[in-house]
Amino acid sequence: MLITTCGHCSARFRVTPQQLNAKQGQVRCGRCQKVFSGFGALERFPDDDTGARLLAAKEAEEQQPDADVHGSIQAVDDLSSPGDHAPEAPAAHREAADRAHAPHDSHRAGWRQAPAVTIEEPDPPEPPSRWWAVGAFLLAAVLATQLLYAYRGPLAQQYPALRPALEAACTQAGCAVPFAREHALLKLEESELLEVPGKPSEIALGARIRNLATVSQEYPHLELTLTDLTGQAASRRVLRPTDYLGRPLALGEVLGPGTEVAVQLRLETPRIKATGYELLLFYP
Repeated sequence: MLITTCGHCSARFRVTPQQLNAKQGQVRCGRCQKVFSGFGALERFPDDDTGARLLAAKEAEEQQPDADVHGSIQAVDDLSSPGDHAPEAPAAHREAADRAHAPHDSHRAGWRQAPAVTIEEPDPPEPPSRWWAVGAFLLAAVLATQLLYAYRGPLAQQYPALRPALEAACTQAGCAVPFAREHALLKLEESELLEVPGKPSEIALGARIRNLATVSQEYPHLELTLTDLTGQAASRRVLRPTDYLGRPLALGEVLGPGTEVAVQLRLETPRIKATGYELLLFYP
């Protein structure tokens, strides 16, 4: 005979090959009504009284509560396959199962039911991509500010309408918006160096500076070099715009595009007998 053991309640039952093969070995326990694999703990005993005695001895050795061979074998007949209707379990087993699965009565046991507690879940964290977007925006803003500062002069020259806004921003930042400083687009016209009549230690310098650029430019500096009879430099002097204009420059005063300014200046040369001169325009 074939004996299988329930893996849930350890009850033993006799099975037949037809019962095992009906559902690929899946059978239902007649005691606990749970499904288990009949092949998992399958044992073979002789079909005569010897097999019954061996089964009883095995159960006695394992101290099983159902040591009655005939009772265990009789219970085997109540085994059903998973899809079949299972017969009602013995009354003692039903009472034990009812006690095991019955819900606890808190009032009868003397316990008070705890009040329900509502657990609020925290807000989900913001997705990391949003922080990446914020960081990228800040970096772009810093880069744009640096470029705007570095190219504030060319921007104001190329787009004169931007100059008031750029100058207002520079006033807050402590900087200035420069004008163009292209000395190659400045031209000296009608320059001359003459002795002052009756004053042999003085010379008079006259010239005109024209702005050939299409944008306004700052007033340049002048470098005057006096030469002697040998053509060597006898004296050199740098003249600032305030020197050859004879007055301080007003705020934002520049040479407009296509405009010119006259230079009239007297210089004392008590120790030099100048016979020639050289005049250059430059920006420091």
